[in-house]
Amino acid sequence: MEYAGMNLNNLKNSNRTEILRLLNNRGSMARKDIAGELGLTPAAVTQICGDLLKEGILREMGEMNEEKRVGRKKILVGIDETYAATGGITIEGGETFLSVSTLRGKLLCGTVIATDDREAPEVFLARCAGELKRLLKKANMEHVLGVGVSIPGAVRRKDGTSLLAIRVWKDEVPVRRILEKLLDVPVIVENNVKAFAEAELTFGVGRQADNLLFVKWGPGVGSAIAIDSGIYDNRKGRASELGHVVADKNGKLCTCGKRGCLETLVSASGITEQVKAVCTKESMPELWKWCGGDPEKITETSIREWSAVDDPELYRIFDRVLECFTRNIANAATVLAPDNVIYYGDMFEIPYFREHFVQAYRENDAQYRDGFLVHSELSGRIRYIGALAIVFNEKFLNTSV
Repeated sequence: MEYAGMNLNNLKNSNRTEILRLLNNRGSMARKDIAGELGLTPAAVTQICGDLLKEGILREMGEMNEEKRVGRKKILVGIDETYAATGGITIEGGETFLSVSTLRGKLLCGTVIATDDREAPEVFLARCAGELKRLLKKANMEHVLGVGVSIPGAVRRKDGTSLLAIRVWKDEVPVRRILEKLLDVPVIVENNVKAFAEAELTFGVGRQADNLLFVKWGPGVGSAIAIDSGIYDNRKGRASELGHVVADKNGKLCTCGKRGCLETLVSASGITEQVKAVCTKESMPELWKWCGGDPEKITETSIREWSAVDDPELYRIFDRVLECFTRNIANAATVLAPDNVIYYGDMFEIPYFREHFVQAYRENDAQYRDGFLVHSELSGRIRYIGALAIVFNEKFLNTSV
């Protein structure tokens, strides 16, 4: 009769994963405290930690400071962030950020290249691989754990295929297969918002909350859902798409094929179009001065500059955008009932939106409580932290690997 339970090797791998997860979440700990926290025997923890120390994944961090303890002090062990480097390729419409970082999220080096949607995917990915090889050589790390690729749109993570990446390429692209041949290291591919959500669960506020809604604003709108500390994943690779909820059925045709999607109204390009359409010397005198009487100078790429112009009519457009955006977030939160909504993205770097976002949300959610909306502390590392997280999780915290 075949035994369907967990064998000893699987059990050891599971315990190893739980030890690494605990040390990632809590920081360095003594072996005895690890055993007590996880309900394992001290002997089992000592053996597993010994293996991890030999591999270089863990290192001893010194003695634990205990004022009243007599005798031998506990020795702390923790994850050695210099054990290996991780490569990152964060692809967005417009530009791609290539990075090398440590296991704890310290950026060692990085560079930006243009994302050219006219270029064949194979040619573009070869260009990415060449730049990343240069960065890995510059970082001078002995081991490379893997390369994470973060990309917009639907992704089939199992085989690393990009199913549809709007503003990047239109067809299915076997990203992992192409890059693994070029780089000769493991490659993990994931949707960009889901990758950042994994980063929050691994390095951010997600370590203290189980159910979360992630909202990315800028240049478009993205979202992801975490349930019981795991990213919700449609079996066909589709991600949560708050940006493609229909907000105006008679609105503009969206790149996804639907009409009036939220993204057409509140994305950087959508806001820019609304402002340009009504900008005159009479309606927006200050903005008219800023653009020298030429509304064509009001562009998506210059939104940070012109959004700072003090013009009442401009603020009225911004308020309508915030009302529409936060109403749809509140509706999603009503359905999903998350512990928190984690928000991040370039649009929140614009002072008016950052300062008025929470109040606009409160007006759309009568049940709002302080602290429900959380601006991600990882926002400053958005260009590489998601790519790091998917590699870290796949190689260290996934018991099936």
